[in-house]
Amino acid sequence: MPKLPSNPRFIPILLCGVALVGCEGTSDPELNVLDPTLDQAANAQSENPFLGSWKLTSVVVGDVDHPLPGPPHWFTVTFLSDGTMWSSVYGDVNHEVCEAPDTSCGWGGTYTYTRTTYTTDEPDHPNPEERGEDTGMYAFCGNELIRMDSGGDDPAVRAVFERARRDCYARDCA
Repeated sequence: MPKLPSNPRFIPILLCGVALVGCEGTSDPELNVLDPTLDQAANAQSENPFLGSWKLTSVVVGDVDHPLPGPPHWFTVTFLSDGTMWSSVYGDVNHEVCEAPDTSCGWGGTYTYTRTTYTTDEPDHPNPEERGEDTGMYAFCGNELIRMDSGGDDPAVRAVFERARRDCYARDCA
């Protein structure tokens, strides 16, 4: 058996290779989203991979991993088949998202997606700097939604969401 390199710089490269191989069983994750067309409108609920609730599990800004506060703090996003979405934050005692004195807050918005990007519009976000449209790239890996955003002048951001629920909401089902 060949000896692995002892240089610590190779460890992240090896870990990334292992992570990509573990994603859907291939070293090249496949974007499994169809471009929506008018002909597909009747079957949109069965083809939309975003449907359901997603819980934020990790955030990396630039090269820095930002640990999320433990329970009871969480951030969830729920996508509905009509193109609307709802975001909720609970247990925000440091008021990173919710305005003081509130430790929980929620806001609505809309979303659209293509094969590689999705765009959200959140006009009621509690942070005025986060209001409006935001487009980022995404990929699905198993039960995770990974969003990558260039951040413009800011460092790139990678947010990982884990599927929390994929319910058949009354207005999402035929």
